[in-house]
Amino acid sequence: MFIRGAIITAELTIYSFALGLVIGLPLGLMRDSKLSFLRYPSAAIIEFFRSTPTLVQLVWIYYALPIALGIRLSAMVAVTIGLGLHTAAYFAEIFRAGVASIDQGQFWAAKSIGMTYTQSMRRIILPQAIRRMVPPFINELANLIKLTTLGSVLAVYELLHESNNLINTTFRPFEIYTALALAFFIIIFPMIYLSRRLELYWARRA
Repeated sequence: MFIRGAIITAELTIYSFALGLVIGLPLGLMRDSKLSFLRYPSAAIIEFFRSTPTLVQLVWIYYALPIALGIRLSAMVAVTIGLGLHTAAYFAEIFRAGVASIDQGQFWAAKSIGMTYTQSMRRIILPQAIRRMVPPFINELANLIKLTTLGSVLAVYELLHESNNLINTTFRPFEIYTALALAFFIIIFPMIYLSRRLELYWARRA
C-alpha cells in the first residue's frame, strides 16, 4: 500500500511540477510586461493563487467547477490542476525575480546589437537567471511533495490516503504515521540539503 501511495505521490508531483513550469514562465514574464493588458491579469492570477488556501483551491476545482462550467474532472486530474496552478503562481515569482536579478545593462547591450526581446531572453538573460532560480525551484518542489497529501481529501490514493486506509485495517496509527513522516523526510530532506549546497556553491563563485 505504501508503494502504491508513493507512486501516486510521485505522479502528482511530476505532473503538477511540469504544469507549474509551463504556466509559471509566461505568467512571470507577463507580470513584468509594460503592457497593462498582460501585466494586470497575470498579477491577479498570481496573487489569487498565492493568497488562498491550497485545499480550498482543490475542493473548488473538484466540486464547484462542474456546477459553474459543467466540466467534471476525476479527483486525480483535479488535484493535479489545482497543485499545478498553485505552483505556477510561485514559479512565476521565481522566474520574475530571477530575470530581475540580471543587470539591466545586458538587455540594452543585446538590443544594441540587434537582438529582439525573445532572442536576448533566450540567449543571454535566461541562461544566467536559471542558475539563480534552481535553489528556490528545489525548495518549491519539496513543498509540492508535501502538498500532495491534500489529495487525500478528494480520495486520491497518495501516501497519506493509503496510510489512513492501512490504519483502518490495522489500528496502528502511531507506527503508520511515524513511518509516513519518515518516508517524507527521506524524500524531501535531500532536496533541501541540495538546495542549500547549491546556494553556497554559487555564492562562492559569484
